[in-house]
Amino acid sequence: MKFIDSLLNKITMYKLMHYFLRVLYGAAIFLSFIKVLPYNTFDIILSGCYVISLCYLANQVFARIFKVKPNYESQYITGLILALIIGPLPLLQGANLVLSNIIFLTIAAVLAMGSKYLIVFNKQHIFNPAAFAAVASAIFLGQGASWWVGDKALLPFIILGGLLIARKTNRFNMIIGFLGSLFLFFLLFNFSKITLIHVPTLLIDTLLSPATLFFAFVMLTEPITSPADRKMRLYFGIFTGFIIVVYQTLLGIFYATELALLTANFLGRIVHFSAKYHLVLKEKKEVGEGIWEFIFTPDKPIKFIAGQFLEWTLAHPHPDNRGTRRYFTISSSPTEKEILLTTKLPDKPSTFKQALMKLEPGDGLYATNLEGEFTLPSIVIPKAAFDAATIHTTREAAFDAVFIAGGVGITPLRSIIKYLIDNHTSAPITLFYIAHSEKEFAFNELFGQAQK
Repeated sequence: MKFIDSLLNKITMYKLMHYFLRVLYGAAIFLSFIKVLPYNTFDIILSGCYVISLCYLANQVFARIFKVKPNYESQYITGLILALIIGPLPLLQGANLVLSNIIFLTIAAVLAMGSKYLIVFNKQHIFNPAAFAAVASAIFLGQGASWWVGDKALLPFIILGGLLIARKTNRFNMIIGFLGSLFLFFLLFNFSKITLIHVPTLLIDTLLSPATLFFAFVMLTEPITSPADRKMRLYFGIFTGFIIVVYQTLLGIFYATELALLTANFLGRIVHFSAKYHLVLKEKKEVGEGIWEFIFTPDKPIKFIAGQFLEWTLAHPHPDNRGTRRYFTISSSPTEKEILLTTKLPDKPSTFKQALMKLEPGDGLYATNLEGEFTLPSIVIPKAAFDAATIHTTREAAFDAVFIAGGVGITPLRSIIKYLIDNHTSAPITLFYIAHSEKEFAFNELFGQAQK
């Protein structure tokens, strides 16, 4: 697993998804060419390229209208998903049929990309774009997703790529919860119709269904429309499996899978999903040799726990394989107004870090997906701690800890220790801080203050 993790660490989650879908689409073209898949090769190519191109164009148009920078990977990811679930459609034979198919593909692409800009909450889209397009098309046009990607010939590609995606995104619990829920609730709702001998077959059909696995690995796990919290991910997967069975078994809805995902997206957003923040650079400075601190002012308060991290998005031209998004710890404390991002600038920085270094005061970027469990045990800090009358009161924390940090890995500890200092909380902490040279140590002044 170390070798696989090493490879996955060199590529972003979105880039990995993009490559996976491209490989899957290419495999479908090849398998149709050698007659393994019962589809016309040219139909797969033409309808797929058309809907992918339309997603790109629609995304550019909407981005200009709403004056935001379009995301490079997401437009292609959505286009490839649509190509794999609503095609392949003939675009070369029969004038009426061709016109009908072009209209359908065009509307599906526009609906998918439009939903990301028009149906939003806290600057983030609510619904999975491909699922929204499939449901809306089924309702208004009477034509939805065929899920042709569910052919058994594509199963090995879906499983292999899907496992890599799950490993990279750390969403195994969501996927397992979804598949287990789907199987158990289907068994429960159809208990009177199913004999014991049919259970193993039903289990295999659930766990090894190419369409179901594609949905679970690709659409269910979309970071923006699924929970950031690990426990909430499990609940999200379980609920989605449950509501699919309800729609299929009790209501007889044909497009139950896509509608169930939209329902889970909506309810999940009501419960709690991470907001999207716009951060404007206030200042940048070198705090250690090759270690830079970027001080941002957020457009609204970010409520986080010391030690957590955000996914930062910085659109820039010609991104490398690591893309336009990164996960960085919030190195500031929740008690500070500004949001700090601290990172090391290597000799050959990625295009993301090059773009980060080019930012000037007043420039901005976006952050979302607040996550992280590397936090202190619960500390009860009374509200009085922030009152002037009690500001000099010192409390003893009900824990002790040993911290070990290497290089820029000190950032979550900076957040935690600054939080303790600001809340006048004393804790027996031993810190081991390792760097290549003394010049690379950052935040020495803060740690000296903490020691006193």
